[in-house]
Amino acid sequence: MHHLFEIQRIILEQFEKLPFYSRDLFERITLNNRINGVIGSRGVGKTTFLLSTVLKNKEKSLYVSADNLYFLENKLIDLVDQLYKKTDIRLLCIDEIHKYLGWNQELKNIYDTYFDFKILFSGSSTIDLIKSKYDLSRRVTLYELHGFSFREYLESHLNLTIPVYKLEEILEGSMTIAQNLKIPQILKHFNTYLRVGYYPFFYAFKEDAEKFQAIQNISQKTIYEDIGTLHALKTPTLGLIERLFKFVLSSNPGELNASKLASRLSKDFESISSYLHWLYESGLIRFLFSDQTGNAALKNPIKMYPENTNLLYADYAPMTESSQIGKVRETFVICHLQNGHYPVYYTTQGDFKVGEHFFEVGGKNKTKSQMKGEKNGYVLADEILLGESSKIPLYLLGFLY
Repeated sequence: MHHLFEIQRIILEQFEKLPFYSRDLFERITLNNRINGVIGSRGVGKTTFLLSTVLKNKEKSLYVSADNLYFLENKLIDLVDQLYKKTDIRLLCIDEIHKYLGWNQELKNIYDTYFDFKILFSGSSTIDLIKSKYDLSRRVTLYELHGFSFREYLESHLNLTIPVYKLEEILEGSMTIAQNLKIPQILKHFNTYLRVGYYPFFYAFKEDAEKFQAIQNISQKTIYEDIGTLHALKTPTLGLIERLFKFVLSSNPGELNASKLASRLSKDFESISSYLHWLYESGLIRFLFSDQTGNAALKNPIKMYPENTNLLYADYAPMTESSQIGKVRETFVICHLQNGHYPVYYTTQGDFKVGEHFFEVGGKNKTKSQMKGEKNGYVLADEILLGESSKIPLYLLGFLY
């Protein structure tokens, strides 16, 4: 156990020297419950949050990684027992808990035994607290962490404080909001964000090529480690899942569905549907569904997108921007709407529907023609600083969270 404290000391000494940006979500995560979890895709800052939490009270907290060699010979619940009986530690922060075999059973046992001991863990987006026979849904509070919004990127990059705006506020007062921002070269910053601004770890790299390589590593590890371990898959199947991910990256959002992919790959529909759902659960792709009711509508997405725009640029950096820009813009919109907790649906009257609002996404010359005079229709236009009543600067959706 002493070895774990020594590892924590080394990690915290290095962490304290790094730039730290306290995100709004960090402040909203409370430890009121005895077991709390932060989940999300790789690279979005879960480890940063755990370490910052430990720093606030080093005397009563311990940070460990679930893949530490210590756990090859020691159980998690035994560590908690020793900490409880022999130290003042009352908060154990466990990074990547999904890498610890039997984590769900032991968390339940810890919860049922140590009433004044708390656990904070980070885990993959694929964690499901209900499906396991050790139903933890009543015992664990989960918080989901996403990558940087455009607003957060600007705050961390330029050392600014910028408010979050609700969608209705942006639609009703886009010109006033845009004028009040007063950020020089905001469109230049926006283009940089689309390429390399979603992941908080980018400050560690100077060159875009290094950032793109880091993103590719994220997708590889998500598929071959997270999905592979969770579903006990062999390499050929994981290779097929990687091909599916590449199809989503390279194809137009409306070109692909499970049936077409199954035919193209000579695989059965159910298997392909499962693989796509695992990519969705792991935080590599997004689904856009119809707003129609019924099991079929909920099960089969109309369109599929990359999780964020950086994934597109990392995989197709050599390509001309014009060949992907439409998809980049749509990916940015669905990313910020969904991360901002706005239910967004497919519509034939534009590209997206949110509540009673319809959105068409495009460049500065885009019009409302596809929305056929819909009074609640808006154009989300790239390459403009200020909009008008129904034409909103695209970048403003980056302030939804």
